[in-house]
Order: sequence, then structure tokens, then C-alpha cells
Amino acid sequence: MSTTTTEETRVATITTGLDRLRRSLHTGARIAAPYRAATEPSWQSSYVAPAAERPPVTARMAAFGYREGELHGRAGLVDDLAMTGPVQLLTPDGASALRGICQRLEASAVHNDYVVSRRLRGVEALSPFVHGMVRDPVFLDTVSRLVGVPLIPHPLRDAGVQINYYSASGDASRTPLVAKWHLDGMNYVFTMTLSDHAEHEGGDYIYYRGHPRDFEAHREEITSRGRRHPDVHVAPFQHVGDTMFTRGSRVYHAVTPVTRGHRITLAVSLFCPLLGDQDENRFWHSAPDDGLARTLNNWNALRRAIRRPASYCHREGIPIRPLARRSAARV
Repeated sequence: MSTTTTEETRVATITTGLDRLRRSLHTGARIAAPYRAATEPSWQSSYVAPAAERPPVTARMAAFGYREGELHGRAGLVDDLAMTGPVQLLTPDGASALRGICQRLEASAVHNDYVVSRRLRGVEALSPFVHGMVRDPVFLDTVSRLVGVPLIPHPLRDAGVQINYYSASGDASRTPLVAKWHLDGMNYVFTMTLSDHAEHEGGDYIYYRGHPRDFEAHREEITSRGRRHPDVHVAPFQHVGDTMFTRGSRVYHAVTPVTRGHRITLAVSLFCPLLGDQDENRFWHSAPDDGLARTLNNWNALRRAIRRPASYCHREGIPIRPLARRSAARV
């Protein structure tokens, strides 16, 4: 794949402080056009792929500079996986069906210059297929075993599932579509590509293999050098359905501009009811996207789920199953 100076260097970090407050007070449209969910195929548990072999990338939190005292977890449950993948969570038929749905949903996506240039949030509420997928016991068991902790749909529904769209602008005067360098509010993020790498150039998922405090201390150098920085790595997405798990709240990541073609990714963020008190969402993670009033309602739902995880699971009809030993090998 050819790369350009622009692709390597033109990924900034998100703005903070007063800019977040301004965006929270002036939230734009959430959806650009209605979506006809009746045209979707039905979700089927058979779309979940068989358990994957050991992924080519597996890294623990220690590899990113985290000390033992900074890890999540509780007695008998160490939660120290930083990244793993790519794996195929869905069968080819399942990934193809999901790709078609996300392609049709693109007309509903909105432009946003905060984190991801063009995206659609709250996808679970729009798509019965996606709603069924993230609540399917087989799917949840698969991702739970991959990460090593029980996972269920996130109480923050608006941010729980989103689709990101990237295209070459064809106009040098336009700002390229990117995901800026950022940390997520979510601890458990699964990013699935719905485009083969041959369909586009650029659009690489890049991440900083180091502690956030080191990123922040060397922010200018890292963002200016981009992929050329020795601690910046590229996630090896290649085929439709390839999925990476990332500890989104603790690993700085970004997406470089697409210089040719089109790229679609689905980001699914899940919740661990046993470690809910360690959820790293903050009110201002969501407010710039959803507005103050909507974020307040969502925030209250999250706090209730953290205080009473069993009640949350009961309301949602989701059992918490005993978890077998994690399948991701230690490195």
C-alpha cells in the first residue's frame, strides 16, 4: 500500500475543555435520513463464527506501560488484556449481511468534526439485525471468552454501537475523513472492518503502544510523525469481518485518511457487569455528541447499571454465565 505524507501526519487529537462544552450546548442532527429497517435480513445465532485460534496480535496491559496497580479486575478476575485480533467473530454470510446493512445505513450518517468525521451512533436502536447480534448469547459468550471477562450490551446505548464511514475526498481543499487520536470512554471495544483492504488505500487503524501519560507528554512528536513513530503500530485489518478488541479507554488510537476508495467499520462497545464500578466513561465523553439532556438520561442509566448490575441484567433479559478460562494466550 502506498502512503503519503498527508496520510502519515494529518491526524490530530481531539479538542477538550471549553470546546467540549460548546459542542454539548449546540449538538447537531443525530441522523441524516430515515432508515427502512424492514429491508434487513433477520439475525441468526448461526452467523457467529466458531471459536478462533490464537490471534496474530495479543498484548497485555504491561506491554503498554501499565503497572499492576493500574489494572482493572477484582479478586479471582484479572482484567489485563489490552488488545487482541484480528479474529472473525462472524461467518462469511454473517459478515456479508452486516456489511450490506451498514452500507444502507450510510445515508443516515452525519458529519462530525469532533472525533470521527462521519459516523452513525445508536445503531442498535436503528437496526434489528445489530440489536439481535449484540444481545445474542452465542455472540456474547464468544466475545467474553476472547477477552476473559463476561460482557453484555452497554447501558450507554447511543455510544454502544456506531458505524464509521471514510472516503477519499477527491478535493485537496477539504479536510480528510479521519478518526482523531483519542481514548474511548468504553473499556471493551470491538472494531470490525466491513471493507476489504484492497477496496481502499489509507484508512489504517493506528495505535500508540505505550501509556497515555507518555502519549500526552510527547503528543506533538507522535501526532506529527504518525505511522513513522516507532511506538505507533498499524492494526492488521485485511478482510471483511476482521475484528480487533482494544481496551479503548486506555489505548490511544486513530484512523488515517482514506486516499482512495471507501472504508466502513463497525465499533461495538460492551460492558462487564462484574467490573462496572471500573467503567471509565465520564459525562463529557458523550455530551459533545449527544447533548446535555440526552447524556444526562444515558448517564443515569449507566450509574444504575453500575450500582445494581443484577437488576440491569434482569431488565435486559441477559444472564451472566460462568466464564471459562480465557482463550487469549498470555504473551
